[in-house]
Amino acid sequence: MYNTRKSRFILAIAGGSGSGKTTLARRLIDECRRIGIEGELFSLDNYYRPLTHLSFEARKNYNFDHPDAIDAALAAKQLGELCSGKPIEQPVYDFKLHTREKESIPLKSTPLIVVEGLYALYFPKIAAMCDYKIFVSTGMVTAVLRRVQRDISERGRDIEGIRHQILATVMPMYETYVKPTQREAHFSINWEGEEIPGKATEGLVRMLRDHFR
Repeated sequence: MYNTRKSRFILAIAGGSGSGKTTLARRLIDECRRIGIEGELFSLDNYYRPLTHLSFEARKNYNFDHPDAIDAALAAKQLGELCSGKPIEQPVYDFKLHTREKESIPLKSTPLIVVEGLYALYFPKIAAMCDYKIFVSTGMVTAVLRRVQRDISERGRDIEGIRHQILATVMPMYETYVKPTQREAHFSINWEGEEIPGKATEGLVRMLRDHFR
């Protein structure tokens, strides 16, 4: 068992839609728990702005891939509270109704916090709190296939709607806002195929293990 009281470590994982950043984040947390390092996922997907003032049709056409779609002020505030050792009530986003749910979920402060999202490296206040920053990329075909699978199974969208969103907002916003944040990363991972990059994952777990010794 490692001394997880020694300090707190904030790890950021950014990348385009379908790059595999969420899967990588969860794998790292799982692997760290196996060696006694407790961690929590801080997903920026929970911080999309509530759109209750818009009709359902307007919400469906909203540009969720623009950084302004994220309530960065709330995300930074709550991440700061976690960094200070305080628990938070994290918002929950309903991707089928395209708005924030009334209920929140409790999230405790743990030694390892993994900040994950398109814009994990974009917002200065959030990036400044992160000790180590990773950017995950993948080929366009792989990313699109992952996006289609997720949006159909988890977010109740149809093929035509997904196609329109990818062409209208996902790809342009990635090139304009997401991809440039790769230069802020300490480490970049190119993930092709189904399997999580083993060597990269093992290296990150070793780094975290050494940090908490």
